[in-house]
Amino acid sequence: MPLDHNGRIRTVKKPTGKGKNVVYWMQGAFRATWSPSLEFAIQAANEEGLPLLVLVVLDLGYPEANYRSFKFFLEGLADVKDGLAKRGIPLHLRKGKFEEILPEYIAGAHTLISDAAYLPAMRAIRDRIYAEAESGIVEVEPNVLVPVRAASDKMEYGAYTIRPKIRRLAPLFQPGFLPREYRGKKLDDVLDFEPSDHRKLLEGQVEFVQPCSIVGGSAQAAKILREFVQDRYRSFAELRGNPAAQAETGLSPYLHFGHISPMQVLEEARGAGGLDGNYEALFEQLVVRRELAHNFTLYASGLGSPFDFIPGWAAETLKAHERDSKDYLYSLGELEEARTHDRFWNAAQTELLNNGKIHNYMRMYWGKKIIEWSETVDEAYRRMVYLNNKYALDGRDPNSYAGIGWCFGLHDRPFVERRIFGKVRYMSDGGLRRKFDMEAYTRRAYGELGVE
Repeated sequence: MPLDHNGRIRTVKKPTGKGKNVVYWMQGAFRATWSPSLEFAIQAANEEGLPLLVLVVLDLGYPEANYRSFKFFLEGLADVKDGLAKRGIPLHLRKGKFEEILPEYIAGAHTLISDAAYLPAMRAIRDRIYAEAESGIVEVEPNVLVPVRAASDKMEYGAYTIRPKIRRLAPLFQPGFLPREYRGKKLDDVLDFEPSDHRKLLEGQVEFVQPCSIVGGSAQAAKILREFVQDRYRSFAELRGNPAAQAETGLSPYLHFGHISPMQVLEEARGAGGLDGNYEALFEQLVVRRELAHNFTLYASGLGSPFDFIPGWAAETLKAHERDSKDYLYSLGELEEARTHDRFWNAAQTELLNNGKIHNYMRMYWGKKIIEWSETVDEAYRRMVYLNNKYALDGRDPNSYAGIGWCFGLHDRPFVERRIFGKVRYMSDGGLRRKFDMEAYTRRAYGELGVE
């Protein structure tokens, strides 16, 4: 399928010239600014002389979503509603199944514009909808700096292979899309629901998982970004990997839901300190590592088992050691309730339960121990995916799957062979104690939870 705009825009089906409007199906970038998808939709509508409408579908059957994640999502929609109103762009908030509502809009559209998807479930939904469409269909990548297909046409081995490609292409995509003024007719809004009324929408309709104190939306994301730049950015390179330091950006849930753009984060950081070591550390995490994760989920042959995607050396060594004796075996319920012998692991799981995320370093330790305490490799993988996708606000994301896959050797190298893990990297509580003030982290995880 052809790529243009340096690869950010992919034409799935060419427009036939028919249709009464341009529809932007907002599905991955829930924001009214800093959005290449929205700006492209405005440009397309202006050039065709057709009205534009933005469509958001609330599908309560979305895979693995629950009360916690839907509440955060709806808080973001409230900001979208206000932001589009200020720009004079009509919004249709529809409640129902994607595959029932989308055909209704595609049938009358000159062009359907959508955000790109990277996980199998959402790509499959798109493929089924697109197959029946007769209008033009265009996908835009709004949530990465360098478009994934432009960076690479294959699954990369690791950060060291994708980094030079991204570094070479990054200047082509900075500072990003300039905002357009919508010049078309202002159609009426169609609102099946009010985003702020999450209780009415969700209670009894989706699995209940206690919501976090973290509030969703672009306004809150921008506030957290400002606080990060003012208070933590100047020590980011030094402290970001320290679970006791609270030096992370706190933006991962907002990036997952598209409430904020990575281009916006980079520009704010650049304005605060230029291209220094902190900027380089942020670029590595926000662009190189994050886009390596998108590359992985787009090109992996499957995500159902680590043996679908881990390198051959990792698969061979894990299989060879799968029946090794284990000192501890925990049930899924014991893990979910943070009832293990390991205080640090329990603290990480408690942080996930209460705060909807785990510090990045502790999430690696969390995953490694689940391998150590599960009967089989596949069982360990299923448990990680279940716990992460159920409780993490940044779950069900390419970053999540890449981070979980890393625990099994993805994007990593062989180490000295040992029990259970074979040549896959091992992590210990002793290593945590040597590197960090783990008592400070434990206290925070249990009693001082908040935005990192």
